[in-house]
Amino acid sequence: MDMISQLSDELIIRIMSRLWTKHVMATYCFSKRWLLLRSLVPKLYYDDCGFRDENYANFTQFVYRSLMSNKAPVLETLYLSLGPKSQAIDVGNWIETAVVCHHVQVISVNIRSSDEKGTMISLPSSMYTSQTLETLDLNNRLRLDVPFSVRLPSLKNLKLADVDYADNKVSSLTRLLSGCPNLDSLFLVHDNLDVALMVPSLRRLRMYNNGRYQKGGGFVIDAPSLVSLYIRDYVLYDFHRIEHMPNLEHAHVDITCAVRNHKFLKAFTCARSLTLCLSFLEVLSPGGMIFYNLVDLKLNTCAQGWWDLVTRMLEDSPNLRFLKLHDEHLLHEFTSIETPDSWKRPSSVPKCLLHSFETFEWEGYKGRRGDVDMATYIITNATRLKKSNFWSQPHDDSEGGVMAPEFDKKKLNEV
Repeated sequence: MDMISQLSDELIIRIMSRLWTKHVMATYCFSKRWLLLRSLVPKLYYDDCGFRDENYANFTQFVYRSLMSNKAPVLETLYLSLGPKSQAIDVGNWIETAVVCHHVQVISVNIRSSDEKGTMISLPSSMYTSQTLETLDLNNRLRLDVPFSVRLPSLKNLKLADVDYADNKVSSLTRLLSGCPNLDSLFLVHDNLDVALMVPSLRRLRMYNNGRYQKGGGFVIDAPSLVSLYIRDYVLYDFHRIEHMPNLEHAHVDITCAVRNHKFLKAFTCARSLTLCLSFLEVLSPGGMIFYNLVDLKLNTCAQGWWDLVTRMLEDSPNLRFLKLHDEHLLHEFTSIETPDSWKRPSSVPKCLLHSFETFEWEGYKGRRGDVDMATYIITNATRLKKSNFWSQPHDDSEGGVMAPEFDKKKLNEV
């Protein structure tokens, strides 16, 4: 204890900023100096785990007391992890106090509840006009009453995971995003929500749809500044559109249940790294489309027509260096779609195989006739190939299980 007391006020405050607020408040017994310092801690973390029904009021009073007594010049973080005993009026008051009185920069709220039909907690209108809020992280059982006027000029990071909207979902989300002119990162988890993302400033987007195998309207992504994109979506949409992203570097797109053709690949022509799980039957590939920047490509073998997508991407990616085929859904509900025996080879040897291609990996290789044909073609024609790895999976059919492709092993460092 004496050694800790020798530390500077600034360092002690930094240490307390890493503790749960209930532990920070307990430091009053150390000395009067600590009593003052604890009120200057700029990060408040609250968790109601361990509070039973009969003493939950103690937790509520504790949050009010510590939040109101905080004297930090700027409240950097308000973190709330709450169970079903939390009251909507209290949560709203805590957030409003942090926004209006403490100019909070980060708000993170997670409502833990096993009851899917439990009461939704609405958030205060003041949250939508904060001048200081930089990060907003909302999870579960929260309702967004998005006003028609939203002004969040400092907001750069937004996470909305399984939240609800008080009125029309599409217009509510659109209003919210339109009031965030400097939004840099968006993490969206939803259940079959029609989404229209038109955010010029957005650089990172992660979007998950939990409404598996349902039917939905669709989504539109128009974010020209996007650098990183991750989409996982298994809904049967009527439409979905992704506009061209000239600054895109990395994209992971897993959309396996489309019901109409969509011009997907054209949006990704500037990317350096691509991971695709797309049915080629559902992808329109306009003529003259070239992936000049693409170096690293991963293709999932569970989607219909993946073998044709391999052919097209080899032909249209002149600087490709790494190719990995894998069955991402092998341990889930999908199974690898068999390569046809008559796999259609490229009309001529792709430029990437002649000049840049270095690594070929196949995870979930089953040694079927079409697999052997594809692997042999790539390895035989890749003049600069340095490494090839194959990981097999059991496959019980007339071909007798897994087979290794016949190729010139002198061309490889590792097989």
